[in-house]
Amino acid sequence: MSGTVGASFGSTPLSSPDNYTGTGEPTPNGNWSSGADDVMKEPWLRGVLVLLYSVIFLLGVSGNALVVYVVIRNKTMQSITNIFITNLAISDIMMCLLAVPFTPLSGLLNSWVFGEALCHIVPMTLGVSVHVSTLTSTAIAIDRYFVIVHPFKPRMKTFVCLLLIVAIWIVSVSISLPLAIYQKLEWEPEIDGYQCLESWPKTTARQFFTVTSLIMQYIVPCSIITFCYTKVSLVLRTRARTKIGCGSKSRERDELEIRRKRRTNRMLIAMVSIFICCWLPLNVTHLTLDYNKAAANWKYFLLVFFAAHVIAMSSTVYNPFLYAWMNENFKKEFKLVVPCLFSRRRHRGSCTMNGTPSQYTTVETQNTLVNRSPPKERNGCTSESKAIYEADVDKVQLKIGAEDD
Repeated sequence: MSGTVGASFGSTPLSSPDNYTGTGEPTPNGNWSSGADDVMKEPWLRGVLVLLYSVIFLLGVSGNALVVYVVIRNKTMQSITNIFITNLAISDIMMCLLAVPFTPLSGLLNSWVFGEALCHIVPMTLGVSVHVSTLTSTAIAIDRYFVIVHPFKPRMKTFVCLLLIVAIWIVSVSISLPLAIYQKLEWEPEIDGYQCLESWPKTTARQFFTVTSLIMQYIVPCSIITFCYTKVSLVLRTRARTKIGCGSKSRERDELEIRRKRRTNRMLIAMVSIFICCWLPLNVTHLTLDYNKAAANWKYFLLVFFAAHVIAMSSTVYNPFLYAWMNENFKKEFKLVVPCLFSRRRHRGSCTMNGTPSQYTTVETQNTLVNRSPPKERNGCTSESKAIYEADVDKVQLKIGAEDD
């Protein structure tokens, strides 16, 4: 998930940092203090920023594009949760393509050289991306809540999920429109270049937008997400303590299912935690500047801002690594698409058929049971199927036998 309110508090400083106060408005004297200007002119500091943004751009685009690709290519991966995760990845890609390069470039070049159209589009797009991320994360949490806490209620259908995603994008665009409307391109003789600045009709309007965004994009979604995952965790813990199933095989199967759901929830909770931690510094920076413009004249303000912005943008990088680490299905798909990124040693669970994942997930080097179906009663006999891997011929055979009671 890409992040939260930072962008919609106000666009990132698309104007030159020399004229930016956090609200997109010039400082009283039209420039930063010389101290702040001197700090950002350090060549090594600029080099570090360029390096960090470049790494974020490359990893964010490639990692999230890989997530989108593996979900689209394999129908078995297209669960409701994974469809929402794909939407998050698309949002992160959009943020990488627009927010990650344009913000540091406009700051380091000390002017806006990308034209009037992008001056309006980039801040709005960043706001859209952030809203999509928060709303999608909330939708995932609510879906997991109903699946686990109320398992007998009908599961969300794929069509409904897609409609919800469309609604999320429409709402995100609508909320972010002020970031495009109240943006203007102005010529600044002092720097002999253009500045892309926010131009709100009133300062109170800008402050209202900031506070509303904080509540609707950060506080409310985080509260809903926290409630849902807390409830889910408590329910799973209760079920784990309860003896499930009358037979040992049934109980073992139920315990495996609970562990799988716990693992998925830990991954989703980690996504939300990263989202909150990454965007909190930038949120605080924007909120501070909206109510204390004098902070923009602090000697190290630009350094603090870019540090907060780098942390916020880095949120686009972490999710693909989380999926590869904490989700077995994503891990297997990633290995199929980019095997060079994983160990060349034959890994358990890497058995494939025609480039698609096999239904068997455990393969040993000797004749070993790799999958066992639950026994079924037929004419007074128990029928049990076994999938046997024969290492000498590298094949898996399915054997179905009947045993007397």
